[in-house]
Amino acid sequence: FQDIYGQSLGVSGLMFLPIGGGTVAAIAVFLWYDSFLRKAQAQNKPWTHKEEFRRLPLACVGGPLYVVALFWLGWTADKDVHFVVPMLAGLPFGCGFVLIFMALLNYLTDAYEIFAASAMAAASCARSLAGAVLPFAATPMYRKLGVPWASSLLGFLSLGMCVIPFLFLWKGDTIRAGSRFEKVVKKSCQG
Repeated sequence: FQDIYGQSLGVSGLMFLPIGGGTVAAIAVFLWYDSFLRKAQAQNKPWTHKEEFRRLPLACVGGPLYVVALFWLGWTADKDVHFVVPMLAGLPFGCGFVLIFMALLNYLTDAYEIFAASAMAAASCARSLAGAVLPFAATPMYRKLGVPWASSLLGFLSLGMCVIPFLFLWKGDTIRAGSRFEKVVKKSCQG
């Protein structure tokens, strides 16, 4: 926003406000889904007994929202397009990010029960490492590729990652069955 639209540092910081709106929308979606899940659990529906089906549908919604936001930002951030248009890409970005984040944390807790703290610590460590390293690549990448193609590159990578929750919905129990932690969780539940 500073380079393309000539905004000051303070004004360009306001462009992050829609992300906050997206997070509020994500909370509304989460609360609706949680209510839907609780009703299904009260009715003892079979799908509510699988960790993947309890938690990952939120990521199945959040992932595509995140991808849409990246392409929206990348291809509308142009001096001939009013700054509000790319700014509004923050709405699906914030919503998608929070839905993915909540689905991940809840899934790890449900799937790894007694090892949940370790699973969340590993996820947090990986997230922190990526958060520490990726900013070093962001500025050169956006300068070299430009906003449309750099955002598209991130969008395509995110699109590839969007497949993961769907894969876990399809084969999650099989994937987890290969984990030695899952075997210990099953033993502790039985014994």
